[in-house]
Amino acid sequence: MTKAVKLTDSELDMLTGTFNLGASNAASSLSTMVNQEITLYVPHVNFSSVAELAHELGADNTICSVSKMLGGPFSAQSMVLFTEKNSLEIVRHLLGQDLPDETVEELQQEAFSEIGNIILDACITSFAEVLNTEFEMGFSIFELSNPLDLLNVSENKNYTALFIHIDVTLSSDKITGYMAFLMGPKSLQQLKEALS
Repeated sequence: MTKAVKLTDSELDMLTGTFNLGASNAASSLSTMVNQEITLYVPHVNFSSVAELAHELGADNTICSVSKMLGGPFSAQSMVLFTEKNSLEIVRHLLGQDLPDETVEELQQEAFSEIGNIILDACITSFAEVLNTEFEMGFSIFELSNPLDLLNVSENKNYTALFIHIDVTLSSDKITGYMAFLMGPKSLQQLKEALS
């Protein structure tokens, strides 16, 4: 956790519980949509600099992202982040294991955008309910890029990321992904105030 962020253990536990509730709701929606059991679990959340987040994602990885700008009690860029390999694996599971690789790649943007939207909307709704507030959400944007460009690290060097790990289980396969909320110093202070 960066020095600028000072949340108590109970506040971090509350955030973890909140995002687990949202992830559970997203899993239920996805399971219904594709008629197979899907579980989403958030083992923990933490804060990091945007540069640290880029390092965690891996400089050599291509990352698949669905993001939305968030407004309300604080402003943030909300993002669902999976490596390209993991995003294709999820799409393959959801659309059918027998599809050829070319078809999965052609459908990646549309299918992963839908998945990302479901996860973001469910988690943000859960977050809003816990804070007893409302958020305004922008249009979703799909991107496929390296972490440094995707997170715009040079421009966001003073930003903090609320970094959320997500374990996705489909059939017997477990796939790791992430959510992040990128916030400037003012928004970070507003988040701390909203949690108190």
